Amino acid sequence: MTEGLPLPRRFWAIGAISFGTALVVIDGAIPSVALPTIARALRVDNSAAVLVVTIYQLVLVMTLLPFSALGDRIGHRRLYQLGQIVFTIATILCFFARSLPFLLVVRAAQALGAAAALSVSSALVRSIYPPRQLGRGLGINSVVVSSAAALAPTLGGIVLAFGSWPWVFAAAAPFAILSLLLGRYLPEPEPRTGDFDVLGAVLCALTFGFVISGLESGVHGDSPVVSAAIVAAGLIIAFFFVRRELGEERPIMPVDLLARPVFA
Repeated sequence: MTEGLPLPRRFWAIGAISFGTALVVIDGAIPSVALPTIARALRVDNSAAVLVVTIYQLVLVMTLLPFSALGDRIGHRRLYQLGQIVFTIATILCFFARSLPFLLVVRAAQALGAAAALSVSSALVRSIYPPRQLGRGLGINSVVVSSAAALAPTLGGIVLAFGSWPWVFAAAAPFAILSLLLGRYLPEPEPRTGDFDVLGAVLCALTFGFVISGLESGVHGDSPVVSAAIVAAGLIIAFFFVRRELGEERPIMPVDLLARPVFA
């Protein structure tokens, strides 16, 4: 493990990671307070408006592990900055959304950017702090997550009190811009050699996508049979995904670690 970044660069890097983590948490939670307003403005049912939150969370969980492996391949800082750029552009597009389908597409793009940044944030924290202060660094990151989660509903309420619903999505943009500007202080990228496991990444995304969307459909959908079929398809894909990962030198998901009690 490296000795961390020198001061004062370390403080600027901590700021970059903190702002980036805050935007992921805030943008995932803040639209919840605006769902009734969004439903009325876009003239859709309240149940349909819930997809604004669901699609973000679904894409996030589908792509976290593949992006983490991609970050090892191209460098953590490079992927982190690309994620911030994608997130910022998608946030601007959210502001101009006037239909639910378009809003869902740009929310999915937001989640892709957020997943790219979040997937490598822990690895960057390990490089920012010296080993003796790693626990402190992880603790600071946890405080940022908790504070952002607590701030999101209040921030959403304040925005709706003074502006229209598109401003709810714009509320996270300053965090993205600040994180992007401070990103040059993050540790230098250290890409590794080797090919990116595209098939493993696809199987990983399909596994989580089918299982979670099937469970979501079981709660909010009208057909338990269809929901069960979606979950079953996800479990079948998961079987082949796990078998493949057990034979990979650099797996997308290190399933073999679960054989160790401390990880299991």
